Parts: sequence; C-alpha cells; structure tokens
Amino acid sequence: MSQPTSSSPNSNPVLFVQPAPPPPSLFSRAFHWFMRSFFLLSLLLNVLLLMYVANELAVDGNVREAYYAGHTQAEGKIAIVRIEGAIVEGFTSFAHQQLRRAARDEHVKAVVLAIDSPGGTVTASDELYHACVQLREGKLPGQKQPKPLVVSMGSVAASGGYYVAVAAETIFAQPTTLTGSIGVYAQLFDVSELAAKHGIGLNMIKKGELKGSGSPFHKMRAEEEREFSELLEHAYQRFMAVVTEGRSQPGGKQRLKAGLRDEIALETLTMPKTRYVRRLADGGGWTAAQALEYGLIDQIGYLHDAVEAAARRVGTDLTSIRVVRYQRPTTFLDSLLGMRSEPPTTGLRLRDVPGATARLWYLMPGFELEGIVWR
Repeated sequence: MSQPTSSSPNSNPVLFVQPAPPPPSLFSRAFHWFMRSFFLLSLLLNVLLLMYVANELAVDGNVREAYYAGHTQAEGKIAIVRIEGAIVEGFTSFAHQQLRRAARDEHVKAVVLAIDSPGGTVTASDELYHACVQLREGKLPGQKQPKPLVVSMGSVAASGGYYVAVAAETIFAQPTTLTGSIGVYAQLFDVSELAAKHGIGLNMIKKGELKGSGSPFHKMRAEEEREFSELLEHAYQRFMAVVTEGRSQPGGKQRLKAGLRDEIALETLTMPKTRYVRRLADGGGWTAAQALEYGLIDQIGYLHDAVEAAARRVGTDLTSIRVVRYQRPTTFLDSLLGMRSEPPTTGLRLRDVPGATARLWYLMPGFELEGIVWR
C-alpha cells in the first residue's frame, strides 16, 4: 500500500486575494444623487401640501392685514376686500377669506369691495354676491353686527363682476371703468363636420332623450337648443332680479332710470345726430358716464373716494379711522425665506375653457380668455 506523500517543506501556500470592487460608474453616482434629491423633494412637497390644506381649512385662511390709509393707531377700521380676475369655482377662496376676516373682526366698521373683474361663471358669481349680502346684513359666521358695503370699480366690473357689485348700498366707478354687461351665455364647440370628414365618431349609450345635449360630435338638435335656451333664460332672469333688488332704495324706489329690457335711444359718437337702440340688459358693456346716467352706479370716483364714503357711512372720517387691506396667506417660501411670493399661475383645466363644456357664464364679451388664465 502506498503512503501519501507529504508536501515539501519549502512549498508556499496559495493565497486567494479578494479583488477590490470597481469604483461606481458616473451613471450609478448620478442615479443615487437623483434618488436622494427626489426623496427630499417629495418630503418638501408633502409639507407644502399639508400647509395648503391647513390654510384652506382655516376659517379666514390666515389672511394678513396691512395698513392702507387713515389714522395708523385708530381702533376702528375700514377693510378693503379685493375681488380680481375671473370669478370661477375653486378660485374665489381668497375673496371669501377676506369677507370672513372682515366679518369676524369687530373693529371693522365698514367694507369697501374693490372689484376688477369681467365676471365668470354663474354659480361662482352668485356665491360671492350672496356672501357680500350676508356681510352687509350681519349674517356671516362669527359676525355680530351688519356692516355697510361700498363698491369701488376698477378697470372693469362687468357681468359677474357687476352681479357682485349690486350687493352694495353705494357703487363707485372710475371714469374709465367698463361695467354692466347684464346677460348670460353658453358656447359649445361643434366639430361634427370635421369629425365626419376624418372618420372620427363618438359612441354614446344613454338613457334620457336630452342626455348628451351639446356634444361637439353632432349638430345641436331643436330640443337641445330649447333646453339650453331655458337654462340661459333662468340665469338671465336671476341676474335681472339681483340687479333690480340691489338697485332699489329703501321703500322700493328704483335707482335705475330705465327698465332692464326697455329700449333706450342713444346717439352715436362717430356719427352725430345718428341714434341707435340699446337695452340695459342687452349683455353689452357701458362706460362709467353711461352707467351713472342710467342708474347702474351711484358716483364716479376712485378707491379713495369710496373709502371716504364708507367712513361717512359710519359717522367718521379718515383722520379718525384706520383703512386696511388684506394680503394673501403666508406661503411656505414666505416662512422659509422671509419674503413674499406670488401664488403660482393656475393650471388649465378643460372644463374651465369657455366653449369646451356646457357651462353658463356671466362674462363680459371679449373676456372669454379670462376663463382660462386667472391672475
């Protein structure tokens, strides 16, 4: 039997050395940097979202008060509430927050609505009007007494903007203001011929004869047009009723110098002695001078004049009362950087494009894009 041979005492043991890992590639380093940044950004966005939700749930939105005019140390105040841009559902929270803040502040004796708006949707305009009437009558949540309401119109306060304005007892318009535009409209796209030309169709399964009314993929039928006409007439009648009520004095006397549907003979500026016929509620705009002549407004003046009128309503003047205005709620960047930042531009939503969906608008002619781009 053979014996196992022993290894030579001079032989060297074999060593296995683990090779060093290769350095991370440029792509790997960039990927890890991106993931860390994405994680931090997601945390920041969640913080911003929570702050936004908390602010929206607050009673007055944490709007900030700033001095505007008058006696700096006076206890009594007049509040300027700004209503600017298109009046559309979901984008009137700042206006409502200002109204609630003014209502709950017992030191605010009167409110001046500074309106610069061509109008907006029927429902959003009516909601703002209702809130202003409640403020005037002392019925907003947390409000203890009625507060006089004065309006100061800016460059335009028409259609839904005028709808809100008639909640006030006194309306001022600047000399260059466009106002009125008492009317309502709905416009819908019609791509039926284009769709038929390119072989595009829409299969609709429905219950109810009028379901699918206003679809852009078929010509509007007579019964559909009648339906929309009834909806428009209802909103139109509501608008005229609000104006009639708002422009009536105690005792029922009308400030309007003509009926809203009465014919008014006007003389043209371009062709003297040539007359044409209009109605106050024909949907068109009026200059400040015309609005004053026919009782749509009470006085021509600027914001300062409206503030002075509000002070007189509460038995004082600007030497004895403080005028304040409200600023938008503090954002995360305001707190982080100690600076003011403007709210981000609102994104486009298809349902808010005039003509894209079957919505009713109190919007002045020529301002249709205001329904897409808000300030």
